[in-house]
Amino acid sequence: MTKTPQNSTMEMTRVSARWRIVGWIVLTTLLALLAVTVTMRSFLMGQVSESANAAISQEFDEFRVFAQEGVDPTTAEPFTSLEPFMQRYLSRQTPATGEAIIAVVGDQVMYTDNARDDPGELLARDRARLNELVQSSENSGVSDSEHGEMRWGKMSAGAPNGDEQGTLIVVHFTQEAREAVNRQVVVLVGIAMAGLLLTAGIGWLAAGRILQPIRTMREVADSVTAQDLSTRIPVHGRDDLSQLAHTLNNMLDRVERAYGSQQHFVLEAQQHLRGPLSRTAQAIEVLASTDENPAERRRAAKQANRQIRSMRRTLVDLDLLAQSDKPNFVKPQHVSLKQLTVEVYADAAENNPNRQWNLESTANGEAWVDPARIADAMHQVVRNAVDHTDPQDPIRVGSTLTDQGKTLSMWVTNHGIPLNQEQAEGLFEEYRTNSESEDESGMGLGLAVVRAVADAHNGSAWVESGGPSGTRFGIDIPVDALAPRKAGEDEQLAEEVHESMREER
Repeated sequence: MTKTPQNSTMEMTRVSARWRIVGWIVLTTLLALLAVTVTMRSFLMGQVSESANAAISQEFDEFRVFAQEGVDPTTAEPFTSLEPFMQRYLSRQTPATGEAIIAVVGDQVMYTDNARDDPGELLARDRARLNELVQSSENSGVSDSEHGEMRWGKMSAGAPNGDEQGTLIVVHFTQEAREAVNRQVVVLVGIAMAGLLLTAGIGWLAAGRILQPIRTMREVADSVTAQDLSTRIPVHGRDDLSQLAHTLNNMLDRVERAYGSQQHFVLEAQQHLRGPLSRTAQAIEVLASTDENPAERRRAAKQANRQIRSMRRTLVDLDLLAQSDKPNFVKPQHVSLKQLTVEVYADAAENNPNRQWNLESTANGEAWVDPARIADAMHQVVRNAVDHTDPQDPIRVGSTLTDQGKTLSMWVTNHGIPLNQEQAEGLFEEYRTNSESEDESGMGLGLAVVRAVADAHNGSAWVESGGPSGTRFGIDIPVDALAPRKAGEDEQLAEEVHESMREER
């Protein structure tokens, strides 16, 4: 059986991201500089060849002009002999660098040379090689020599009497010019290498600055533990890494909320089930005892039944909280606000007949809400009011439209023990309970349900206490926040958001 090495990925990523970035920058720059250098050398070498060809052509042009206009200085008349004609022409010429001009008249060879190491003189003395050029069927060409590349051209000339024939050969040795090009290329390569080192240094510094947020993210990720999920990544600017940091912070927020929710569920389950389980066990012991009288056993049976209902209610609340993060937690309907308020009031009065219930006010209008979830939230508020009042105490239920009819406000008011400001402000903090004993159910679970329902409707839960009207718990819900959008509204909303972002920038 073939086993795949577990550290193969580690080996592939052993080089740090900073070095990989610098490596790619250096490699890309090196390839660009190499292409520029090769292209420049090819261009300069082509110029050497073109300059040599142009110099040869220029010499022939000057030779033609001299043949038409030149005169013998001794007679002031046109030349009658080819040899003095050639001598006179050569004496007036100054060859370009690397150039040699050779005149061949019969057995006579005349030359002038301006090339390093006198290759023109050596060629003029090499009669065999010279004859090859004179007798060649080509008027120009490129040949190799001991002194490198040799570009040449020839032109025939004749005396006026027609008895003498001669050849003018212009030779250009390009080795010196090519060596000069190579020296320039070497200098260019040196400058390029210095620039490459500078680029590598700048790339190293730039990569460090670019990767700094990533290192910060790694450090934050290393510092996050199950005991401490509060660390967040600093966000600066609006670039891609800043957006990534913002996304990771949002992810950490969700993880922290999920972890807190999980811990909260465990604590709430322990707190709300510990007392009823203990009392149920006591009741079962009484029922199992044969020594107890029938009245005591009936009382124990009622106690057990009551505790079972309490535990079932706790499980229902926990299940509702567990579903609150799901997208289909609420199913909005177009409902009458007056009817919704009356139903909440009627349910509260029916299930808690030992309190004085009053319908304080009802909102007139309609809204897009989930009536079942609103009823769940108000049931928790009602139960909270019942738990903190005495029998026959008055409790009021009401609703109204605020914010020019855009927000539904529903509440339950009781005259129990008032809350101080700190208690009121912290009451709806996430996963807070107010129970002081094991046997007493706290408000944390019920009010967590209220807040979850309000949040799911894009609303808020609130409490007012200390005034003459007593303590009031309620929720504020936008009436149209969950309404189905009409055709084109999504596009209009997206355009408005885009315009707002553009104005902020």
